[in-house]
Amino acid sequence: MAAKFYVTAALVVLVYSIYRRLFPKPIPGIPYNAASAQRISGDKPGMMEAFQKHGEFSRYRTGLTNKLGFPLVQLFASPFMPPYLYLDDPRETEDILLRRNKEFDRSPIASIVIGTIMPHSTIVKKTTPHYKAQRKPWLDVMAPDFLQRAVAPSLYSAGLELLELWKAKQEKANGAEVDILHDFDTAALDAIWLAILGEKLGGMRDQINEINGDSKGKASTQDEDIASGIDMQNALDFMNKAALGWRTFKFPPLQLWLLKKGKEYQKYDGIKNKQIERIMRTSIAKYQAAIENGIEAPDNCAMDLVLRREVQAAHKAGVPLRDLTKDVELRDEVFLLLWAGHDTTSNTLSWWIKYMAHSQTVQSKLRSALRDAFPGIGLPSVNDLVDCDIPYLDAVIEEAMRLAGTATVTRQAIVDTEILGKKIPKGTNIVFNNIMKSRPVAVPEEVRSATSRAAYEKRGRPGIDGPAGDNLSDFVPERWLIKGQDGKVEFDAYAIPRLGFGDGPRGCFGRKLAMLELRIMITLTALSFNMLPLSSKRDNMEAVETMFRKPKACYARFEKL
Repeated sequence: MAAKFYVTAALVVLVYSIYRRLFPKPIPGIPYNAASAQRISGDKPGMMEAFQKHGEFSRYRTGLTNKLGFPLVQLFASPFMPPYLYLDDPRETEDILLRRNKEFDRSPIASIVIGTIMPHSTIVKKTTPHYKAQRKPWLDVMAPDFLQRAVAPSLYSAGLELLELWKAKQEKANGAEVDILHDFDTAALDAIWLAILGEKLGGMRDQINEINGDSKGKASTQDEDIASGIDMQNALDFMNKAALGWRTFKFPPLQLWLLKKGKEYQKYDGIKNKQIERIMRTSIAKYQAAIENGIEAPDNCAMDLVLRREVQAAHKAGVPLRDLTKDVELRDEVFLLLWAGHDTTSNTLSWWIKYMAHSQTVQSKLRSALRDAFPGIGLPSVNDLVDCDIPYLDAVIEEAMRLAGTATVTRQAIVDTEILGKKIPKGTNIVFNNIMKSRPVAVPEEVRSATSRAAYEKRGRPGIDGPAGDNLSDFVPERWLIKGQDGKVEFDAYAIPRLGFGDGPRGCFGRKLAMLELRIMITLTALSFNMLPLSSKRDNMEAVETMFRKPKACYARFEKL
């Protein structure tokens, strides 16, 4: 009996010990919700309630910083996982991303879902020599001359097709509000597909034909081996649903693993890989033929630029070309550019057009600035658009990115360090709030890092603490404008922290491409249509957070100019 008692007691102690290990283990000295620390589910119920009510997890986290009176808080996401930190302070966020790279690196938080979709891409890797070597072949893709020569025409072409689609929608709607939620998605995917892979996907043409009642059906292709815009859009939409699962699943790693084994994932992953591999083979064959015939073959897209060098290097070394279609790092890097390059930009454009309908004065000022820059009849050429200097356009773009807060930015402490005077253990993950709709909770200047204070003094302007930080919930491009020494209005890139693309060496690699696309799409749209005010039912800023923060709905009422 005694033996049985001791065994039972030992089991009870073991079970209780395991049970207690499920509870959150707070980091000393950093504020947190006391109630969350007393339950296994931690902050998950509060975040899910915020998501179900507002579509945004960030509402809960930002609300917690205000409730606790400090811009740095810790949250408990799920059992067995250590807490992560949430930083709602633009100045300190900018400082960490830009100046403290020896203390913080890429966080594995994003790798949970992105690693499921593209495990070999650079976005999931730490900043190592291997990471830099993998990124190096793509650096010239973002060079200004290549963007202007090979990429800008693709973006411009997609923009013109978007105008054609909206003209057809406007005529059919006869003045009513029309749903355009997926239009920027399709246009951006068409543009990035052509820019990266050099092939017309045809998603916009499919939609135009459908609106016009074209009996031919899909415009993009009749070849079953070649994807249509609809095929690829469905594949990307499914990948984003996986991202929502990362935020809502109780056990994300396990459930994402099961998702990856499912038939639907296999289907869409197969579509994506098949098309990328097909286009790679076509590009390789083009450069091999050019070498054999002693001629030059132009780089028409980003894929061409990278593969041409591989083919030429193998030829120069006198060795057989390796099978580049089986290079998982190369294939995942291509998909990363397609996925992130189309989704972040399309979401920002959707937010922009919602704000234009809501802010008629801003829209009028933007159109006036564009007409001053491009006088005469008709739309500016693609070269004119790339070369122009229009401060108000730059300010509108920056304001749209600020309020869109499209992508989540994360980092991990790679050494024991401090944030705002709080001790941060090595390995701690930090999520940054990049949606600046109000000033953060104030902190004493002395708790900020030395580099943050030095940068503030060097800037010589109050930044978010001054007039540029007023009315942050409103769309006010003027906050980004100042008068230069010659009295002319200039765009001030340092008015307040710019967090839309992250910052520093691990900031968004495709930033220049995205800015170019925003410039082209916004200019063409603003010069072609007046976005009229919407009904109170449609005029709202409700969002939904998956991998990216996007509008819950997006309607427009067009007036052709």
